[in-house]
Amino acid sequence: MIEEQDVAALERGCVLLGSGGGGRTATAARLLRVKLRAAPVPLVAVSELPPGAMVVPVGLAGATGMLEEKPPSGTEMVAAIAAVARWSGSEVDAIMSIEAAGINGLMVFACERPVVDADLMGRAFPRLGQSSTSRKGVQAGPYALVDAAGRTTIMDSFDPEAGERLMRGALRACGGWAAFAHWPIRAADLPEQAVVGSLSRALALGRTMLALPERAPRAPALGGRLHGAGRVVEVVRSAGGDGRVTILDDGGAVLRVEMENEYQVVFADGVPVATTPDVICLLEARTGRPLACDEVRQGPRVEVLQLPGPSFWRRPDRLPQVWPAAFGIDVPPRLIDGRP
Repeated sequence: MIEEQDVAALERGCVLLGSGGGGRTATAARLLRVKLRAAPVPLVAVSELPPGAMVVPVGLAGATGMLEEKPPSGTEMVAAIAAVARWSGSEVDAIMSIEAAGINGLMVFACERPVVDADLMGRAFPRLGQSSTSRKGVQAGPYALVDAAGRTTIMDSFDPEAGERLMRGALRACGGWAAFAHWPIRAADLPEQAVVGSLSRALALGRTMLALPERAPRAPALGGRLHGAGRVVEVVRSAGGDGRVTILDDGGAVLRVEMENEYQVVFADGVPVATTPDVICLLEARTGRPLACDEVRQGPRVEVLQLPGPSFWRRPDRLPQVWPAAFGIDVPPRLIDGRP
């Protein structure tokens, strides 16, 4: 069960797995506390589901930063689930998050349905084609988008590239964000089509992080690697949305962190030392608070951490969806265990 007292740990873990992205979580955490105060929500292991149970991944898509100005009513995701069920002709036995990171790791618990401990990414990624059910050139659907006004868009029989273009256009018409529901997945297929155990991982990371004393080493406690700590000396952002953070490490090395929606690659003195699909985090050195890509600024002292990415993305047929070249960065993957 996920209860109100779990929200702080869940939020911190989901922010860590956001790798600098995933959207701001404060509004979602407030909404979720109110929901859970009324009734806790079951968190169900994949192994506990009947093989034929149908699970719908759900979340929020688009510019989730606009939720502060245009908050959800709480009905949008419920309506998106219902739309996918109608279009596919399938019952819905449970739901899961589209990404167990950032805002979507929290909002899935606000739908008043049992939540399955799995998601489609295992961390935050920016594109439809970087979900675990997407395959290049393979048509899929239906997907449903429901905006704050209750307007519903159904997308069906699109490959990931075409679906991404269509969804971005629909999101602009929706005012920037909308609830998103994915077609139903049989529980028996989840081990091959989803990242299993992702929400319990977020919860465990958050509990570990919140229990650490202020100055305790964070990387070993989280099962990660510290690449350096020092002061942010430069932040560059382009009009296209990508950018880089330069950090002067206390030991004298220059760390450069490439970013877009999330942190993607860490260079130490020009050599790549950490890459996607592992999770890269910039933490405030004193408090350990994770810094989002859109809030990191010149001046503060930070730690640069690498956490293991989901094993799902280490599969040879899956790694090219999420390695650095998928973001236009021509370096090989540098993962925490030294292998794809």
